[in-house]
Amino acid sequence: MNLESQAVADPAPWKVLLVDDEPAVHDVSRLILAGLSFEGHNIQLHSAASAAQAREFLTRHGDMALVLLDVVMETDDAGIGLVQHIREQLPDSDMQIVLRTGQPGMAPERDVLLRYEINGYCLKTDVTAQRLHSIVISALRSYRYARSLRAMLQRAAPSAIPQRLDSTRSALAMELAQSHDGDLVLMQAQPIIVLTSNQIAGIELAPQWRTSLGLLPAERVCDAVPEGPVRRRIVRWLLAQACFWASSWRAILGVSVPVSIPVIGESLGDCDTLEAIVDAVRDAGLQRGALDLLVSEATLLSGHPDTRAAVETLRAVGLTFTLADFGAQTISLQRLNQLIPDRLKIHRLFVRGVVNDPERQALARSLIALAQTLNIVAIADGLSSDSDAQFFRWEGCDLGQGDALAPACAPADVAEFLQHGKRGVH
Repeated sequence: MNLESQAVADPAPWKVLLVDDEPAVHDVSRLILAGLSFEGHNIQLHSAASAAQAREFLTRHGDMALVLLDVVMETDDAGIGLVQHIREQLPDSDMQIVLRTGQPGMAPERDVLLRYEINGYCLKTDVTAQRLHSIVISALRSYRYARSLRAMLQRAAPSAIPQRLDSTRSALAMELAQSHDGDLVLMQAQPIIVLTSNQIAGIELAPQWRTSLGLLPAERVCDAVPEGPVRRRIVRWLLAQACFWASSWRAILGVSVPVSIPVIGESLGDCDTLEAIVDAVRDAGLQRGALDLLVSEATLLSGHPDTRAAVETLRAVGLTFTLADFGAQTISLQRLNQLIPDRLKIHRLFVRGVVNDPERQALARSLIALAQTLNIVAIADGLSSDSDAQFFRWEGCDLGQGDALAPACAPADVAEFLQHGKRGVH
């Protein structure tokens, strides 16, 4: 089969390369994708009958958004070799790669997802027309996001940062340094619900700081306060609050209620903070799994040796970890495999209004499927309607949180909420 492309009128189409040694796969895929568009741009489908042809094609053609790739072609691992070529030799980390195989035994899904930088995996026998549409649209959205983020970072030279932003951060940092956390923080407790049973699986403590700029969440505080005594003080205060409420709820209810708190910045690698966390957990006498740390992808998956060692130390004393912004950033499966979290919280951008947006549904399904492949608990964050909650329940998502399931309340009201028959503890 010669390399060929589908002629389209769109001057800037999304470029998709299909690599497969079965002519019928190309014919059927071309029929299914004919007329498909994303954000007003058509799909330009290119074809290659082998990994070798694909290498040659990619050398001459850039800006390929997606490669739909067979595994077994001229050799049993030809597709895997092409993945490594794209990521290491080109190199291209933005291009989305989805493996489609008719011989799963040659490349088991879990092994491939964990070992190689791919963005999806499916069996040819499972790919319906609707499924292929979903795969392509989800991949194009991820590609667009990766390219936009890269362009933004390239433009954001240090000299381009407005001085006004620097002065605002400095003023906020000083304000936080001179105040007592207990006087500043408005603490909310958000129940985490088992979608199949409606029981409570835990409580997330969501702090907001009262400042001259208004109520600020933990990530804004992290952005304003650099590593140092003030940030360590804030982390210790949050930890003390979590231990206090976990112990209090256990004493009232007679059962342990797992408590999640956000980690401020990359403080896991800070020796003083790490020691404070270990001491606080031991002093509180909490059961294993009673305390969970909500961390960003940048913190948990940074690859910094101190962070990895800190996670191992904290897991040894019974803490668990939740990746708090799953789907909001470019996901590296290789890094995710190096330090698998206990739970993945699907970002609310992909949760709210999911039933009214087929593209969002496709992306949510892919995130849930990835969590299931890695044997990680998935949490749908920000469920605001019964229909959205039902979607994630049907799709096999484990947990959810949001007003549709249980509204946030003051920590002092959690025990009453549980005791008066609203929901039991899972």
